[in-house]
This record gives sequence, structure tokens and C-alpha cells, in this order.
Amino acid sequence: MQPEEKNKTSQGGCLKTLGTGFGLMVVILVAVLGGLILLRAAGSYLVYSDELEPASAIVVLSGGTETRMNEALQLYKEGYGKVIILTETGQQTEGYDYLNSFDMRIQLMNNGVPNGNIIITDLSVNTTVDEAVAVRDLLKNRQYNSAIVVTDPYHTRRAAKIFHEMFGDSGIKIIIRPVRTSWFNPQTWFLSRTGWKFTVTEYLKLVSMKFGIDE
Repeated sequence: MQPEEKNKTSQGGCLKTLGTGFGLMVVILVAVLGGLILLRAAGSYLVYSDELEPASAIVVLSGGTETRMNEALQLYKEGYGKVIILTETGQQTEGYDYLNSFDMRIQLMNNGVPNGNIIITDLSVNTTVDEAVAVRDLLKNRQYNSAIVVTDPYHTRRAAKIFHEMFGDSGIKIIIRPVRTSWFNPQTWFLSRTGWKFTVTEYLKLVSMKFGIDE
């Protein structure tokens, strides 16, 4: 083989290798971008919010951190509700011999909410369905016609499905409100283990709902 032919063959091989490498990079880039879009879409789907408007009461769902209570407190101070409702879980505050609901009542009172404007549900709850039932009974008994339900963003989709279904023919308007200062970000949840834990758990619970399993 002549030197010129060898050079052409060598150049052709290099170009082919570069072309293959470039094509592989494009495939990887598209896969990464596609995965990123899907992950963000998965996070965004979990977040649901009704249009905010004044209501008879503001409900704090259990199971989260103090951010839920703080969101309810902020809404109360902004005039969106006349009373704050806490759901009774029967759980004690860690390290103390009193209930979480009592601790939250004290914190709300210390932040300017009169004791008479803080209501705790009579029924003890374990699931979001339990909370919807307890809150519905309380609102009916007190003849309230609307309520803002406060919970973490990742929980709002499931909470909305449950509350809107449970209150469907009650005549009571339900407004789902995600916590504004929550740690959960639908665009970046997949960057932490906590994000994966709560997001995957929510999807599993949404699937469970399809089979009639209360959560």
C-alpha cells in the first residue's frame, strides 16, 4: 500500500471514530436531558394548588414539620381564615409528656392567635383520609362553609384528590394550599435522598389509592 493510501485510510478511520464518539455524546446528552425533564415533571405533578381566597377556617394537616403550622399562621395573619384547625394524631411531642397538638396550640398562641381561634379535631387520625373525615365532621358541626387545607407541596396532589372527593357533596369548599417555605422543590427534588424518599413514597401512595387503600 502506498503512503498516500495509508494516510487516507488512517484519516478515514479517525473521522469515523470521531463521528461515532460525537454520535454517542449526542445520545447521552439527549438521554440526560430527557431524564431531567421527566424527573422535573414527576416533581411538578405532585404539587397542586387551588386559587387562594378567604375561608372560614385554615386546616393544618399532620405529618410534616413546623412549616405547615407556620404557613397556616401566616395565612391567618393575612386574614385568609378566622380559625386554625389542627388534626389530632394522638402523638406526643418527643421528649415531653404532652401531645403534639397541645404543643402546636401553645406555639400558635405565642404568635398571637387567641386560644378560642384554635380548634383540634375530636377524632384521632392516622392517614390523610382520616384527616379529611375528621375535618369534614368538624366543619359541618360548626357550620363552616369553606376551609384552606395547608400541607407540604409534595403532599398536595394526593391531599387534593382525597379532600375534594370526601367533600364532594358536602357544600363545603376546600382550597388546597402548599407551604411556601417547604424544603421540597419540584425542579430539584432528585438531588437529595430526602427528595427521593418523599417523592417515591407519594407516588406509591397515589397508586395505592387507585386500589382503594387508605393513606
